[in-house]
Amino acid sequence: MRFERLLHETIDEMAGEVHAPGAGLAARSMAKGRRIRRTRRLAVGAAAAVAVAAVAVPWLALPHRDGAAPVVPAASVTASRQASPAATLAWGSGLPGGWVVTKIGDRVLDRATGELVATSGVVWPAPAGKRVLTVVAPEKVRISDVRGTNPVTVDTAGFVGDYSWNAIGDRLVGGISQKEPFQVGFAVIDAGTGEVRRHWIDHDRYDCSECTFTWTRDGGGVTLPIADRSGGEAEERVDHLQYFDATSGEARSFAQVPAMPSGPFSWSPGGRYVVAGPPVPEASAGWRRFDTTTGQSVPFPGPAVWVTADVLLAVRDGKVLVVTPDGTVTATLDVPGAEPGTAISIGPPG
Repeated sequence: MRFERLLHETIDEMAGEVHAPGAGLAARSMAKGRRIRRTRRLAVGAAAAVAVAAVAVPWLALPHRDGAAPVVPAASVTASRQASPAATLAWGSGLPGGWVVTKIGDRVLDRATGELVATSGVVWPAPAGKRVLTVVAPEKVRISDVRGTNPVTVDTAGFVGDYSWNAIGDRLVGGISQKEPFQVGFAVIDAGTGEVRRHWIDHDRYDCSECTFTWTRDGGGVTLPIADRSGGEAEERVDHLQYFDATSGEARSFAQVPAMPSGPFSWSPGGRYVVAGPPVPEASAGWRRFDTTTGQSVPFPGPAVWVTADVLLAVRDGKVLVVTPDGTVTATLDVPGAEPGTAISIGPPG
């Protein structure tokens, strides 16, 4: 989803001049954004042109034997050096807690049939339920069932940052902005109807660099990483996480977590712990598990989801890692058909 954000920013800048907002912090923030986009353009300019073409031309599907849609493979468990034989036997050949692989490359799980369905374009399945989000144009997405039924189209002009599914897969959240008058905020999208509800926030008070909103585990709110400007605007740092009510848009409490969660399952079932990382697109290092009550943290092998209070899963190099809350990898699960660099998504049962 972050590539689509880079695509948006690159195309917007190529299409015409960005009008600066009013003076003050907002202007400095937008100026910084333009500097970042100019740097990124060198890296993503060619990719943007290819991606725009990919909107109209379907991706080449992975070859399937006899042309049939493949059945979702069961992940095979390879015990790591830290794993105990008892733990490995208990997990068998599936993911802990009944979790499933929902996406491998461009193939997405149809939960009704248990098959992986080839898709085209930039597709992001909900962690639970049957809806998927597909980017069909730079400022337009379609939300449908896995096989394209019951579609709704959403105009995403003004959206920034990433889209984030909630835990049950019936809503998404995305950052939004407008240039004149300058405002930032978030929008909640109903995955069934396509209805969009926008909420504007006080950017002077809730300053953000990567204005990416993610859901809390219970779905009642969203969080925003507030920028730490102590190192200057060139630094991408987070000071803390600010909570906003997903229905009213009102600011609530905050957590002294200087990092950014990747989604609702980054939060432990009780909400005390969160796995979060640096506000850098596709960061693979620098992830930690934070205790929101004490502020203490421990290193973590990457972005992870909490299956239970004692078991987490992380995806890395085409494999699924089973991790304890202290960051210890207890098993490595090989996903058939996935290679290093293959996009893999996982989700809870149901």
